[in-house]
Amino acid sequence: MHYTSWDRTDTDAPVLLAEGGPAELGRFTADAATVDGQVWGLSFTKETGARATLADGRVLDAPGNFGRDKTITVDVAGTKYSLINEASTNWIIEDAAGEKIGQFSGAGNGVRQSILEFEGETDLPVETVAGLSWLVRLVLESRLGRSSLVLIGTLIIMSVIAVLAFIF
Repeated sequence: MHYTSWDRTDTDAPVLLAEGGPAELGRFTADAATVDGQVWGLSFTKETGARATLADGRVLDAPGNFGRDKTITVDVAGTKYSLINEASTNWIIEDAAGEKIGQFSGAGNGVRQSILEFEGETDLPVETVAGLSWLVRLVLESRLGRSSLVLIGTLIIMSVIAVLAFIF
């Protein structure tokens, strides 16, 4: 598989797709996921990070502030990865050796589809692919709120300036 994307037809339980589908890798809700027939427990807050407990007890842990941090360190059952914000809405994922394994972006429809593109054909286990894809979606959604606030603030300031310029 070269990439994953999300089908958000059911916004309460989006489906993770292998490439554009139809193959489903998992279905995620706010507090649980079913990946490859296994049920995971999920927890997430934008300020403290994400944690998934896999069916066999292994843990995916990604502590950090998803709305602000430029690097988020991920531990998938002892294997380390880093989500690194390179510029603006563009991110890469590196393994423990510092090798780039994938990339994602919030530009365009990036937040809506949350596409995680791998470097070539990936041989990562399905739970790692699903876990990283879940984190990508969380990062992009967390950043969207921040970007919206900045845009709204800028529009308010510009409106005030326009009104003042018109009055004076």
